[in-house]
Amino acid sequence: MRDQIDLLATVTVLGVLEQAYFAMQVIYARRKYKISPPETKGHPEFERTFRAQANCSEYFPIFISLLWVAGIFFHQGVTAACGLLYLYTRLKYFQGYAVTAQGR
Repeated sequence: MRDQIDLLATVTVLGVLEQAYFAMQVIYARRKYKISPPETKGHPEFERTFRAQANCSEYFPIFISLLWVAGIFFHQGVTAACGLLYLYTRLKYFQGYAVTAQGR
């Protein structure tokens, strides 16, 4: 059974690490702009970073659910490749969202 879910598990771990990276970026922005939790207002760069992280976190449970259901019922390899593509586009989204609107 394990060989049937290796790729799905790998993409899941990468997704969790990506979420941790996003959370760390919020922590760094809090420290940089001296914004203590639970505040969510402050410097515009912090607010964009915080919002990008929140947006990505909101869709993570849906991503993980669909990844596993599609991987189990369809093809693990294709599903894992689509999962990697999703994680890459989420990273680009996060990086783009954190930039000012004029810089996008």
